[in-house]
Amino acid sequence: MDDAVVDTSWQRFLAIDAGNTRVKFGVIDWAGAGAFALPQCLADAAIAVGGAIPWRELPGEQSTPAFITGSNPGEIERICRDWPADRTPPVVLTDRETFPIEIDVDFPDKVGIDRLLNGVAANRLRESGQCVVIVDSGTATTVDCVDAEGRFCGGAILPGFDLCARALHQYTALLPVIEMSSVLQSDAAPAELGRNTEAAITGGLYWGHVGAVKELVGRLSGHDEPGQESLLLLTGGAAPLLHPHLSANARMEPHLALQGLAIVAASQSSSDQP
Repeated sequence: MDDAVVDTSWQRFLAIDAGNTRVKFGVIDWAGAGAFALPQCLADAAIAVGGAIPWRELPGEQSTPAFITGSNPGEIERICRDWPADRTPPVVLTDRETFPIEIDVDFPDKVGIDRLLNGVAANRLRESGQCVVIVDSGTATTVDCVDAEGRFCGGAILPGFDLCARALHQYTALLPVIEMSSVLQSDAAPAELGRNTEAAITGGLYWGHVGAVKELVGRLSGHDEPGQESLLLLTGGAAPLLHPHLSANARMEPHLALQGLAIVAASQSSSDQP
């Protein structure tokens, strides 16, 4: 993405991504974001969907411009409705047609906005003619492809770690629920050979997910031109777990969607200028 098409005169603003499980907030700063670089996320916070919003504790000044989008329309509406009077009201950005990325799929209007935000950010990082594979591991895990022309081409969606763990417990009579948060916080990967039910579930969930993501990354990377290596980006809460098992060139970008929202907001502001 060319720097000439984005307006960075704000320098700093609040980006809000309302997802299905969490709402993420980030203070985005454009200082030093040249070509092939993302605007910096200076501070971030997250709340559970439907939870109380700690307005006074959120990053950013009260006068900081705010932009909100996401895959959860109800939560976007709630946040805008409850927005405090002493803060600058947020601008809602949910029209996919205005995003600075071509959407080359069967139904462009149905693509998850978070996936498109990742793609917008990825286009700022990739080299000319390079494809990007984006792994976003949260409630669901998505493995998406931005092609050598910068088009979002779709990808694959599979259940995330916690979703699989809850499903095993809910749809069986005796299997316990496994809290994957403890696995994500551990320094060591679980054993492949589980010697009790809990260990067997943990290992199955962990290594099964790692294997599925590795297979999808390999298949989507096959869309590269000969001699060209895809850029692999990892984001989402479970990205640190996946990172050791993927390519050594895999790049961690924990705030990719928020940074993509910053680029969308800046590009639209620029297009409105005379």
